Amino acid sequence: MVQPGYYRAIWISDVHLGTRASKAGSLLDFLHHHVAETLYLVGDIVDGWNWGPAWHWSPVQQELVNEIVHWRRRGANVVFLPGNHDEFRVSLVEELFGPIPSTSSLIHTTADGARMLVTHGHQFDGSLNPNRLLPIIGSYAYARAQRIHDWYHRQSGQEGDEGRSFSDYFRYPARKAVEFLTDFRDRAVLAAARDHKADGVICGHIHRSDHRLIGTILYVNDGDWVQNRTAVVEEQDGTLQVIRWSGLHQNLSVSEPMSDGVMS
Repeated sequence: MVQPGYYRAIWISDVHLGTRASKAGSLLDFLHHHVAETLYLVGDIVDGWNWGPAWHWSPVQQELVNEIVHWRRRGANVVFLPGNHDEFRVSLVEELFGPIPSTSSLIHTTADGARMLVTHGHQFDGSLNPNRLLPIIGSYAYARAQRIHDWYHRQSGQEGDEGRSFSDYFRYPARKAVEFLTDFRDRAVLAAARDHKADGVICGHIHRSDHRLIGTILYVNDGDWVQNRTAVVEEQDGTLQVIRWSGLHQNLSVSEPMSDGVMS
């Protein structure tokens, strides 16, 4: 019997429940093998942009919801911080999880006294970010983007090494262009931390885990549960680290940023 990991706090984001891309089963397994005093749901837990004919809800997604509700009943402090995909569907989140505490940002104080600003991260997007346009464009365009995303990753999983290299040859320039537009800049993170008199920032949104210093500010990104299956955890001594769930009931520390997904 594998003993669950025990942490002061766990941060997860970008689960995108309601889509076929969500790795709800992996996150459910992760939660079965971990315990924390506080569980932060750092936005894009439910994909409100996918609401409509493209909405996908599976039994394992419902099991995941039930597990998080069970955490609350067991005494864990579960807090929801809306992201750009679910900030207009907070009522749906509350319908699924119950009357859950919700706030756009907060300060978490670690065991060693560090003040960490916690927020989803879309607040750091620049004015050219396409995330500001997608809710206006509508769910139909977003659903088409989802189908392209699912097709690409399904093809990548079926191809051999040569096939993946060939498709990546065409995908790489497009991915870098998207990163240029969707990645928020370090100065926005710095400004937010200084405005809140924080020692660091914990967020999600860009589907790429990270753990580094921006000047004197600690920047930690918990990644996502669409491709990378990563979370941020706080040890009992206040240490923050990014871990990836391997699916083999063991944690793998992430020392370098993981590849990002399409949905940010």
